[in-house]
This record gives sequence, structure tokens and C-alpha cells, in this order.
Amino acid sequence: MIPFLSHNLPPVTREEMHTIYEKIKTPVKLGPVMKWNDDFTDSPTVFRKDGMFYMYFIAISKDTSRSGYETHLAKSADLVHWDYIGPIFRRNDDNHWDSKQCAGYAAYFDIDFDGTCELGKPNGSYYISYLAGNSDGYEPDPLYMGLAKSTDPTDPDGFTRFPDPILTPHDEDAREREKKTLYKSFLFEDKAQITGHPYVNVYNGKDTSHRERIFLAVSDDGERWERYGDRAVLDLVSDDPEGHITGDPQIVKIGDIYVMFFFHFTGAKPAYDPFAASRDLIHWTVWDGEPLIDAVEEWENVHAHKPWFLRWQGKNYHFYCAVNRNNERFIALACSAE
Repeated sequence: MIPFLSHNLPPVTREEMHTIYEKIKTPVKLGPVMKWNDDFTDSPTVFRKDGMFYMYFIAISKDTSRSGYETHLAKSADLVHWDYIGPIFRRNDDNHWDSKQCAGYAAYFDIDFDGTCELGKPNGSYYISYLAGNSDGYEPDPLYMGLAKSTDPTDPDGFTRFPDPILTPHDEDAREREKKTLYKSFLFEDKAQITGHPYVNVYNGKDTSHRERIFLAVSDDGERWERYGDRAVLDLVSDDPEGHITGDPQIVKIGDIYVMFFFHFTGAKPAYDPFAASRDLIHWTVWDGEPLIDAVEEWENVHAHKPWFLRWQGKNYHFYCAVNRNNERFIALACSAE
């Protein structure tokens, strides 16, 4: 485990948080953009390549007792209308650590607020990090963190999985509050190297009390990872008797400020997407105003959560997972304007 660096940078102020909110808000909900009849669709990660947009997303049969996460690919010219291409990771019967659960997320997305929306290529390759496990069901413990790479991120058959996990809840340096399961990971290049390392992995992990917090790991090559710091960097559950999850982080950088999109679930209300901001990736100011995404529509009356944010041609796009009482879970989209 690598100890936190001390920078003595000022915290992000409430005034700055309001300015950030005005920059990233997406009040216009367009509704479902990836919805299947027999499967739940979830956890979109979207990027641009060769003039088109691509979405990695995960799906699981509605009969979750006999199924698990798989990863799929879709394509769009306008970020609203999507054409399905095919599966990237399928479950198998190999009895391997990642045979039954393989939920993939785009890695090394350009984190600049007005950036390219493209993926970086550490070591000359494109990468997918993925939630992995070898048991049937909906997120069965334990879950590990895998990595795969390809020369073409839009080729669904082009990815090669690494033979071993990059992080597990059983690692020697695992913190006490991530020793049950590891969930979604967001790997990014930090050109400022605020941690002292060029690559950062921000992810949520679960402890034995089934509460989830957000942690950091770092890397010098984008493939081999070591935990950064001896505690979670974002924890909204320890001091809340109703708190359950702080999870599914994504980082975007506005000036010298890192903005974290994530979702929060307390059990007292539907899950929703707020944000937090930091100058050092360690100390975070959490937005306490109107959520970026909240369960306000009838078609999302259970949860509206799990963010993926991008900005293209001056317009904000916030993809998320909507859940309703009709046993539907699908990918929806909200924008900053019609």
C-alpha cells in the first residue's frame, strides 16, 4: 500500500461547487436509450472513435438466479440513437475466477471536461477493466477486478483478458472496508500525477457489513496496481445508519479540480447521482444541493443511478441506469439541453 501524499491544497469551496454544478448539470431527461425486454441493461461507459460514439454496457438475464453479468457493445452517431453490435465478454463454463461474471468498463477515457471523449492508449493498447466472479447470480460475493486489452476498442472479438485479477478483496494490502467484494472501476491517466503516479484507479469496494465506499489505487504502467492510502477517499455510509452505497465513480477534470460523479444509496430513498470535487483526489467536498440525476419520472421510480458523463460540442450527456417497479432496468440519458 502506498501512503497518501500530502499536498496541503485548499478544499473546494461551496461557491466553487455551485459553479461546477452549473457546468455539469443535465436537467433534460430523454428517457431510455438501451433497453432490452428479457435482460437488464446497466453501467454504460461511452467514448468516441473515428467520428462515431461507442458504448460498452453490461447485461444480465432477468432470471438472475441462473445468470450473471456480460459485456456488450453498441454504436451511435448522435449519442441518442444506438445500434447494437455484439457481445464483448460472455460467461463460460471454464470454472475460472472470471467465468460467470464479466462486467466491462472503458478505461483511460479522456478526463478533461472539454476533451476529446476518446480513449487513451497506455503501452499502445486500449483497455477494459471489468468486475469479475465465478458464481451465478446478481453480484454474488466475492467479486474481483480484471483487465483486458485490445488494439481496437470497437472490435467486440478483439479483447484479451489478463490471466489474473489486478485487484481482489483478499490481497495483502486490501483495506478492512473492501475485504468482501470489489465493484466498478474507473481507470484514468492523471497528467498532473497528483498521487505521484501517472495512472489512477478509482473504485468502490464492500465490507462484511455490506456497505460500499470509494477507494484509490495507482499504477506506473496502467496494468499493475497498488492501493493508494489506508482508507476510503469517499465514505458517505459510515456515519449514516441508513447508508448502504457510495459507488460507481467516474472522474472528470475542470481546471485544477477533479470532479467525481458517483451514486449514493441510503435505503431511505431511491439511489441517485450527486457529485464531489477535490484538488488532490483525497479530500472531497460533496455536493449537497439538487442531485444531478434523481428518480423523478414514473419510468425510473425505484432508482436513477450509476453515472457516465461526457461533454460533446458544448453539451452535457449523463448516461445512467434507470430502475422501475415493472421489473425494468435499462440505460437512460439526460442532457443539458434538448
